[in-house]
Amino acid sequence: MNKDYSPTLDDIIRLRIPTTGIVEFCFELNSIHFRLVDVGGQRSERRKWIHCFDNVTSIIFLMPLSEYDQTLVEDPEQNRMIESLALFKAIISYPAFSKMPIIL
Repeated sequence: MNKDYSPTLDDIIRLRIPTTGIVEFCFELNSIHFRLVDVGGQRSERRKWIHCFDNVTSIIFLMPLSEYDQTLVEDPEQNRMIESLALFKAIISYPAFSKMPIIL
């Protein structure tokens, strides 16, 4: 890589760094405190999630549309979009989230 390289906006938009573990982002906006928790989406990471759901007031579920023709790293036979939809269905079926706002 050239030492003078500076990423373009397109480079930044296309950047993907897989999440492993649990990463928290805290910020304040208009005197409201936000805590976003990014959990790894890989199957092996999901068992770590449960303790993240204490004191949750809403869920933002992100699912890349670019996954329509991609497969899982851990299961090359499984389509990523179908896996994401199944995960979304499992999350919204969890009793603790029955009355919680979910943003898709």
